[in-house]
Amino acid sequence: METGSGHGQMASRLYQPAHMKDCVLLHRPMTPATPATPATPATSTPAALRVRLHTLCCARLWLMPLLCLLALAWPLAGRAELATQIEVERAVWADPTGEARLEEVLGQAFQPAPTIVARGYQRGATWLRVTVPPTAAQPLWATLQPLYLDDLQLYSRPRGPDGRLGPWTVRQEGDRFPFDRRERATLNYSLALDTSATEPTVFYVRLRSTSTHALYVNVRTQDSALQFEGLTLLWLGLYLGIVLVLAWMSTLRFILTRDILWAMNLCLQAGTVILTLFYLGVVAKYFMPHAPHGVDAWTSSVLCGHLSLGMLYYAVFVKRFGAPRWAVWLYACTTLAFPLQLWWIWHEQAHLAMGLNSNLLLWGTFLGSIVTWLLRIQDTRLRWIVRWLFTAQTLYLIAFVLPLLGVGPMTFWHLYPALLINLFGSVMQHVVLTRRDQLDRDARGLLEREVAASQLLLQAKHDQLAASTSFLGMLLHELKNPLASIRLAVLNMLRHGDDLPPAQLTRLEHIQAAVLGMDTVLDRCRQVDRLESGAWGTKRSEADLVELVAQCVAAQPEGGRVALSAPTSLPARVDVQGFQTVLGNLLDNALGYSPSGSQIDLHLQSLTPDGQSGRWVCVRVGNAVGKAGLPDADRVFSKYYRAEGAHQRTGSGLGLYLVKCLVEREGGTLSYRPESRPGTTPLIHFEVCLPCH
Repeated sequence: METGSGHGQMASRLYQPAHMKDCVLLHRPMTPATPATPATPATSTPAALRVRLHTLCCARLWLMPLLCLLALAWPLAGRAELATQIEVERAVWADPTGEARLEEVLGQAFQPAPTIVARGYQRGATWLRVTVPPTAAQPLWATLQPLYLDDLQLYSRPRGPDGRLGPWTVRQEGDRFPFDRRERATLNYSLALDTSATEPTVFYVRLRSTSTHALYVNVRTQDSALQFEGLTLLWLGLYLGIVLVLAWMSTLRFILTRDILWAMNLCLQAGTVILTLFYLGVVAKYFMPHAPHGVDAWTSSVLCGHLSLGMLYYAVFVKRFGAPRWAVWLYACTTLAFPLQLWWIWHEQAHLAMGLNSNLLLWGTFLGSIVTWLLRIQDTRLRWIVRWLFTAQTLYLIAFVLPLLGVGPMTFWHLYPALLINLFGSVMQHVVLTRRDQLDRDARGLLEREVAASQLLLQAKHDQLAASTSFLGMLLHELKNPLASIRLAVLNMLRHGDDLPPAQLTRLEHIQAAVLGMDTVLDRCRQVDRLESGAWGTKRSEADLVELVAQCVAAQPEGGRVALSAPTSLPARVDVQGFQTVLGNLLDNALGYSPSGSQIDLHLQSLTPDGQSGRWVCVRVGNAVGKAGLPDADRVFSKYYRAEGAHQRTGSGLGLYLVKCLVEREGGTLSYRPESRPGTTPLIHFEVCLPCH
């Protein structure tokens, strides 16, 4: 198994208020003010629950005292480690085959060794000779660290009652062997020594492990060893307490935000707790003391799984921050090594899995130090926090992991690098995620204020439009009444005006035409107003379109000029009112702007246009160009548009605009096509195609 795990777990999403995909704004429609009702004390609304959870999340301030205690406890443990041990002489010899027996080892030339021996990942065995000077302190214990080593054998010679040394004996330790067979029921590997006050005592420690060959052997009194054991448990409790508080906070944040990154952060915190319990021997002591093969394979599996989960977490993290696709794939592909590592671990090749785990750890860290400069983070503070975190992790691994691989000197702090980096990463992740959430809340608040302002503006526009509509309706009504009186008076005068002079009859006919034009303009205004305000209803029914066309032609004052080309019968399901309005406006436009007495061509047919499904109805109206001239093709269907020469005739510029709106509402098409004819008057064609629902 390996001494380093994932380089912390950090998550965030790119803070871009303009692209807040998971931000849902709930607002209450504007209604008249109502009296407020007293709030019920025991409320359980979602908003109240979110407020309570947010308050609980603010409990992150509780972490500060725990961090302070941890900062004090860890140096105290290290100081006790250095101050209470007996000064011994260490020498090392490497057995490349791992098969050498003690008798062979005794004749080997040992080399002076540092306090902590580090040889990296080796297939063979490492032998450490420890010489204890004469001491009267009794009893003495040999403490072996770190706790993740697989196979440790301590060779010593017990002394008899007469003080003479007996034959060599071997005692077995390591996480590959059951905890209940240990000599001392302590987390640290502790073995009693039989020393002398008059002569040096020599013992040998043989190490074989699938993890790095890092070995720290010290000799201390029994009281000192038990004191150090207590400090270790104190630090472990503080460490797990902080991680559990962070996990609790991640749970609350996930409930509040429903963000997958908080959920993954929670999983990583849980993984950190499990890894720590395996890492420091708690599982072996309290949960699996009778395991026939120890907890070695399980610890290695948890270690590799923790790193794999961290890499998957980083893949989601850099994706959320807009990293290049290749970076996301590199992180994600790293997790594919986990099944292979499991196969190696459970087939007695754990050294391959642990070596690969260390390489993946270094690879992921250096990849992160590069990718962090490619992330798209708008907030300057958050961007530099993330960059500083990646840089700190990279420097940490250089300083702590490389010595475990045999590069650089080892210290006591290098024995458990995964614990410190995981704690550092966990705290920094919450800093990053909390900053991200704060930015999201600020952006959401700003967006809510903008929406509220937009709603107020929209409401004001709606009220203004309603007032304009009411005024327009009143105006149309007031105008149509006198027009109706004028039209009725003119009709009566024409009906009884046989004795009127021709000039007066002509003036009456002009008055009647003007009144009819004004009435048509008012009708168009009313229809457009109904359409734009949403009051125009659609009611489809079965009808014979040939009959509807004939009725529209007959309703025109000059309907005799229309030449109809249509089948005998054409049944279809259409909006009768809308169809008649469309056709009436097209005919009125053709009759009004064509030369007096010219023929209007009207074609009606059923067809299936290219690229369309089902049956469609096509109406085509063609007429010769009159004095108004050809309209602008780009503006012919625009609201209020009239050609330059069309102002001699009463009109509103709303007829073709109304046709376009009604046709598009039904999902149809409308086209305008001028046709040039050399030597004669050009033609204009309007074509409407409507689906038969």
